[in-house]
Amino acid sequence: MDVSCVIAEIEGAGVRYSTALEDRLAYCKDYNPLHLPKLLRREVPALPDVVVFPRSTEEVSAVLRAASSHGVPVYVFGGASGVMDAATPYGGGIALSTLGLDWIRVDAENRLATAGAGVIGGKLEKVLSQHGLTLRHSPQSLYCSTVGGWVATAASGQYSTGYGSIEDLVVSLTVVLPSGEVLEEAKTPRRAGPDLKKLFIGSEGALGVVAEVTLKVFDIPEEAATLSLEYSRLREALVDARRLVAMRPALMRLFDEEESLRYFDVEKPTLIAVFEGRGASQLSERAARALKGRRAEGYAERWMRKRFDVSDISRIVPLGFVFDTIEVACFWSSAERLYSSVIEAIRSVKGTVMASAHASHFYESGLCFYFTFVGLPADIESYYHEVWRRAMKASLESGGNITHHHGVGRLRKPWLRAEIKGYYSLLRKIKDVVDEGRLLNRGVLLDA
Repeated sequence: MDVSCVIAEIEGAGVRYSTALEDRLAYCKDYNPLHLPKLLRREVPALPDVVVFPRSTEEVSAVLRAASSHGVPVYVFGGASGVMDAATPYGGGIALSTLGLDWIRVDAENRLATAGAGVIGGKLEKVLSQHGLTLRHSPQSLYCSTVGGWVATAASGQYSTGYGSIEDLVVSLTVVLPSGEVLEEAKTPRRAGPDLKKLFIGSEGALGVVAEVTLKVFDIPEEAATLSLEYSRLREALVDARRLVAMRPALMRLFDEEESLRYFDVEKPTLIAVFEGRGASQLSERAARALKGRRAEGYAERWMRKRFDVSDISRIVPLGFVFDTIEVACFWSSAERLYSSVIEAIRSVKGTVMASAHASHFYESGLCFYFTFVGLPADIESYYHEVWRRAMKASLESGGNITHHHGVGRLRKPWLRAEIKGYYSLLRKIKDVVDEGRLLNRGVLLDA
């Protein structure tokens, strides 16, 4: 692997780069929970040989052409907020930062926004708001994740119940293949032929680098109203949640007893919703009358104030705890069984201190459960991987899948075939066609 030749070529193309240790350390990992304890012990998870900072699609192409010609692996970084160990540069080589791809163009007439892959979500919302518009894609990582990262991981935001996930919002993509070839398409409301850009939504940088995204945007709602309900049992809350989906709220959350206690100081299952647009207050009142939960006050507002706060992690990890979340999707018919099975599986691992869940995304046919666990084990890595092994097994055996919106990365890779079945061999063939040398995000989704 001759990185010096690649550096010479990208320098000749005018691409900014750094071999300084501080920059290489900044791009040595993603946000997977196993990395922070290592750093606290002054252990580096991995280290790229060079970090590149392209500022255009053409510069991304120049980097990938050079890497391909010299057989040097490339690991793609956006905000590095992912938790699936997808960006960590275990093979050294090049860490490619997309943060320089930071342009935004707003087409208010057609309700479109075109953004470079490195645009941070909070910045995009701020610019859109100046035009009276919003994307309404608000993951918890809104202020530290990028538009390109959302596409690469098939992300889903907090308003997905009303506005859809990222795949529902993407109009067109510009993608750079591992060879450096640039793929573009005409921007139209609907696509002719097979919609091939969808190959790259959820591909986690393994098939190409997303350079630019055009997205649907919406008018900022003129009215919003909330609804908060309490239940005696989770089963009752699930029944009401299924009814509530048909009433078209913009946002829904269902919390088990443990998470209700954490957020609302009440040890009962709770359901919250936000309705948006003209007539939102009337819709909220109609839902309250139609549903069977007991009306509560202020839960939705309290959650909205806390929804971006993840400071618990930085407080407890230095104390020896490990903290992580596992999100999976299932049909309504499997929901109660899946919830119980996964919670039991996590709690069965020695060292588990807490396991809880909420439902964070809802569909006419099902929902996403988002499990949280905290452990204080003797061996963090062994404990962590055993929790994941048991949770994935429990989800698959209970009618669920392996992920909803965090992606697959390296962490969930062992179970990918079990979910996508016959399409797994097709994915391998596509990877071999577009990335014959297995250089791009090596080891993500598929073995290196």
